[in-house]
Amino acid sequence: MREGRQLRLGDRLRTTQNAQARILCDDLTSIWTMYSNQESGVAEGCPPSPFSTRLRVGNQDDNTPGGSDRSIPYVITPRRTAVLGTEPIALRWNPVVEVERYFVQVVGPEINWEKQVEGTQVLFDEVDALVPGAEYQVIVEANNGLSSQLDEGAETATFERLYVEDIEIIQAGIAALPEQDLSEETQLLVAADLYIREDLLADAINVLESLTASGTQSIEAYQDLGDIYRYIGLNLLAQARYEQAIEIALSSQDIGGLADAQAGLAEVEVMLDQHCTAVELLAQARENYTAIEDMERVNELEERLGELNASSVATCL
Repeated sequence: MREGRQLRLGDRLRTTQNAQARILCDDLTSIWTMYSNQESGVAEGCPPSPFSTRLRVGNQDDNTPGGSDRSIPYVITPRRTAVLGTEPIALRWNPVVEVERYFVQVVGPEINWEKQVEGTQVLFDEVDALVPGAEYQVIVEANNGLSSQLDEGAETATFERLYVEDIEIIQAGIAALPEQDLSEETQLLVAADLYIREDLLADAINVLESLTASGTQSIEAYQDLGDIYRYIGLNLLAQARYEQAIEIALSSQDIGGLADAQAGLAEVEVMLDQHCTAVELLAQARENYTAIEDMERVNELEERLGELNASSVATCL
């Protein structure tokens, strides 16, 4: 089993002669060690977790419209996220063909910041003025007149600053990671998980995208990015990351990872109005979940397939 692989609650592990496995539990502090010639279930080795905020692959509740029209300078980050607000925030948006200049605004309580920009990124440096818990929005207008407000997901493309006590908690968690004796890549995956739990999705994206830029073959990095992008309404980006996760799962024969990526991609295809592609992917994911005997997911996908088929005006062959 490779380092950094995410495990399901129902998974069972077996170590061979002269081998051992170290599992970082869902609370991200408890470490469970299995020594040679042992067999155990994940639920038997890790304590029950109080966390339930992690994005769930293939969950249609995480579907958000947006990020599907390349002609619009839709906001990429910060989008449906919390921010630490301890340093300037990078604002990024979709590049529009044949557009050279953009007018960028950050609007919300105590803030009315604006700047003319060449390119698709700018630093917002008035973070000290952000009111914790208040909602802010980035608005981008291209010099051809098209605005990020035309994006289907514009209404939810907002951000807010964390409260000081929450910032201290996440900073303490990140600072403690080197003490866990994990590889650099695994530390980054765990850091991303910590950010996700505090709704710091922009920070999680930065960490995970740095992994993909390094050429990582960790399916978790691509899967997590797909999940986040789908949740925040960046469906074309989600589609690309899920497709990469599928490629890695196929090459490594990771059936569970393949099923997760197929289920997530299916929901993106629903948002992109590719109904038949979504049905095909869900059917494939169902078969793969059946192969690993994850009957809970099989039943969920059966129900989802029924919903899609019932709402369809066309029959998929």
